Amino acid sequence: MSALGRIGCGLCLGLLGWILNLAALEVLPGVHLLLGPLVVLAAAVLFGPMGGGVAGAVSGVRTLWLWHHPWGWLNITLEGLFVGALRRRFTPLVADALFWLMSPAYFALTYWFLEDIPATGVLVSGLKQAVNGLLSVLVLQVLLLIPGVRGRLRPLLPQPLADVSIGRAFGSALTLGAVVPMLVLGGAEGRERYDSQLRQVNEENLHAARVVANEVESSIGHVSHGVNQLARTLASSLSAKGQLPGPRYLEGELDALVTYSPEVLSAYVGSPEGIALAFSPPNDLAGHPLVGADFSDRPYVRQVRLAQNPLVSDVLVGRERIHRGAMVVAVSPIRHQEHYAGYVLAAMDLPRLRQHSRAQVAGTQQRIRVTDARGGVVFDSAAEEDAEPVRSIVGTSLARELEHVASGATGTYAAEHDAVTMVRVGTLHHFGVVDVPALGWRVLVEQPGARLQAEVERAYFSLLGTMGLATACAVAMALAFSRTIVAPVQGVSHAAARQVAGDRTARAAEAARDAPHELHQLAETFDLMTGQLSRQMEAIERTSREKDAFLSIASHELKTPLTALKAHVQMLRRKLDGEHHERLDNVSRQVDRVTRLVNQMLDASQMGLRQLPLQRARLDLSEVVRRVAETLVATSPLHTLQLTTEPLVGDFDELRLEQVVHNLVSNAIKYSPTGGLIEVHTRRCDGQAELCVLDRGIGLRVEDEAQLFGRFERGDRREVTGISGLGVGLYVSREIIRLHAGRISLRTREGGGAVATVWLPLTPS
Repeated sequence: MSALGRIGCGLCLGLLGWILNLAALEVLPGVHLLLGPLVVLAAAVLFGPMGGGVAGAVSGVRTLWLWHHPWGWLNITLEGLFVGALRRRFTPLVADALFWLMSPAYFALTYWFLEDIPATGVLVSGLKQAVNGLLSVLVLQVLLLIPGVRGRLRPLLPQPLADVSIGRAFGSALTLGAVVPMLVLGGAEGRERYDSQLRQVNEENLHAARVVANEVESSIGHVSHGVNQLARTLASSLSAKGQLPGPRYLEGELDALVTYSPEVLSAYVGSPEGIALAFSPPNDLAGHPLVGADFSDRPYVRQVRLAQNPLVSDVLVGRERIHRGAMVVAVSPIRHQEHYAGYVLAAMDLPRLRQHSRAQVAGTQQRIRVTDARGGVVFDSAAEEDAEPVRSIVGTSLARELEHVASGATGTYAAEHDAVTMVRVGTLHHFGVVDVPALGWRVLVEQPGARLQAEVERAYFSLLGTMGLATACAVAMALAFSRTIVAPVQGVSHAAARQVAGDRTARAAEAARDAPHELHQLAETFDLMTGQLSRQMEAIERTSREKDAFLSIASHELKTPLTALKAHVQMLRRKLDGEHHERLDNVSRQVDRVTRLVNQMLDASQMGLRQLPLQRARLDLSEVVRRVAETLVATSPLHTLQLTTEPLVGDFDELRLEQVVHNLVSNAIKYSPTGGLIEVHTRRCDGQAELCVLDRGIGLRVEDEAQLFGRFERGDRREVTGISGLGVGLYVSREIIRLHAGRISLRTREGGGAVATVWLPLTPS
């Protein structure tokens, strides 16, 4: 397949992987199990690094939105490239395992150093992606072992997958069968554990929020009730002109309110204009009197003028010389009928409420915050200073989540909302909300998600350990089972190889003695078959030996009358006149032809009986080729010779090599019935003598190239039916060349015809 085709196939599979990645399974918060790597690895195995790289680049685009950084995308792309590059040397599982063995450096550089993800998060993410990739490649390898799948994809399978042993197949299947249920059950258990822990955290948060809300509501109620009672008392004590009692009386009442109301930090009575008429305690932090202080700028001074009942303010900043930090006050109007004579104010003791809240969450990671209707923080259990400034949650990610959470419900927010997923998940907080309806306040109790994350990470590592143990057990079982099954099959294979090598006594039943019934039966059937084949082969060989002996005897017997006939023809040629010479020459040629056929039959029989000796001598092969080729072509009026030679000196049997050259050149002439050029070349090539004989004859078919070297084989083509011959010339030539430690080939010539090539070793002089 072309490079463009591989890229196109990788692109299509990458789109499929991108679609599968849309269904990412969240194993842990921020940690997802992707299905796309299965398709990416399939592209890498089937279409090489280009297909795997393109598929990984397209499929991994989903991770940019999922994890908010490019390093997961780059990792998937590199995995496709790496496995595709090694697919011809290793199985997919081994290639992917090598990739993940080198990945820690990549994760340390990108996730930890560049993105500043915590080391634990980097470890979890790296292990998750490694498990994801290895599981995908294991599924792929098992799928590619299915016969139906292999049949359809065989042209695309690399060599390590095209030739898979039974042991590897068993190992892959058993490992997958052990790991997948473990992963599914372990993942489900881990998720259930996480959900259970989350429910517990939410219940803890809501319980603490209800307790604090009740305390806040109770404290506010006591303070409101106290200022309301004092306001009524003072309203009943107004003079006829509507004037409040004197400062001494007012201070006494205020002291009683502060003394008997632990929720009250300080209190004062104000005039309608907002001027303090009496204060308890009477002096500020510096010891100066507070009577006469002007509070007319406070919003509650305007609000209480129109109120009929006590009201509670939002959180505000106290006067620097009176109360530092945030404070909340309860105010009640002093009103007699329609006459407004002033107000009573009590500042609530927020540090006391904060201390109470801290007592509720002591020993835990919970944090309690109470907010007013505007989002201002009334108090925070995590605050260190009593005089903390007024803060607000408006505009924070917590405020955005609170908009969608009702009272008595729970939610989650991230402290770093715009960070990469792993960092953002590390800053998750789980909270519960309970409202104080009378005030519009909200009590928030939250806990960091680190506790849950650590718990689930422990479960995840435990799952990985269990999976590793299960994988080791599966591999051990696979090796044991494969040895049980493969050993008998290998016994049959070894017995077959020994049979091919000529060992007729080789049997397989002994190797399969302890094997399962089916394999033992296979070995016994093989032994029965080999026994029968051995008997048949012995009969065939005996017949062949008898035939070779017959041919040898017949050839010897025929050579005697042919020699005599040749002698008589020569005598008649000398005695008869010239008009009979042409007829006698024709008779002589026919006798020579029959003699050659008899010699070929004799050579074939001797070779069958392994009785063909060589008489080696030092000679120039090119001279032998020249002499035989020129003689043969000179007797054919339709053919011409193109001869190219160079000296090729070696130890050869001259007569036998003359026989080889004679057979090759005569075949070129014989199978070029319309004539033409016969090319004969000799040259030195890599320390060997090379002889080539080329013609433009009828040529040969590809399936005939090996068949024609058989004994008495001439092929079954219609074109050779009118051409005489026994079909032993090439057979004899091949055996002679083999005795010289050489080799011969016959192939079709481009443009028509055939090419016969002989290589013979040249011994040093």
